[in-house]
Amino acid sequence: MIPRVHPELAHEARRLLDRYLIEAVEAFGLCPWAASARRRGEVRVEIVDLDDADAAVDRIADDHTAAIGMVVFANHDLSVTALRRGRDAQLARRRDVAIADFHPDAVADLSSPARLVPFLRRSPDPMLQVVRHQVLADARRAAAPPDRAVQAAMLAGHAAPAPPPLSDQIARNNLATVVAGGGALAAVLDDIRRDREATYSRLTRGSRPAAGR
Repeated sequence: MIPRVHPELAHEARRLLDRYLIEAVEAFGLCPWAASARRRGEVRVEIVDLDDADAAVDRIADDHTAAIGMVVFANHDLSVTALRRGRDAQLARRRDVAIADFHPDAVADLSSPARLVPFLRRSPDPMLQVVRHQVLADARRAAAPPDRAVQAAMLAGHAAPAPPPLSDQIARNNLATVVAGGGALAAVLDDIRRDREATYSRLTRGSRPAAGR
């Protein structure tokens, strides 16, 4: 199904998403694979209306040239709760992918690495990130475990313990980055949000079709 989103709205939604990916995710090192995946052309973006969500997730999941995909609901006033319900519905429908929800209304909670995650996912528009489980498995294998000699040394107390899971390391690093930055990431996200509001307001005044209204 062809996405029913006006071309100008889709163009601006993609521009805003690129700002978030480059100025926030990549610039602050929030994901170690983001920049390389983008440079290799392995990021697939689908900007669609809600009725096209199933088809968009399927296109991403079935595209084995894409390491990661994003389903963007441009200019939607979809709530955090509604987006998560949509994510859960997609997960029940496609068991071969992992899906994360991103929302512009997320707030910062610095009490733990896990609680900070929604804030780091403060994308310009409500969005679902889709990654095949096979891609995640390959990424985990790339962080190889210590060999048998190192493991034996660990057990004997002669080597440092094995590091925590990669996802935990990333979460801890992100928390440290945000705390050390003194509000720098929040300033970038706030600027992108202002850009979004001004852009979509201009499109609405120009009588351009807008999704989610």
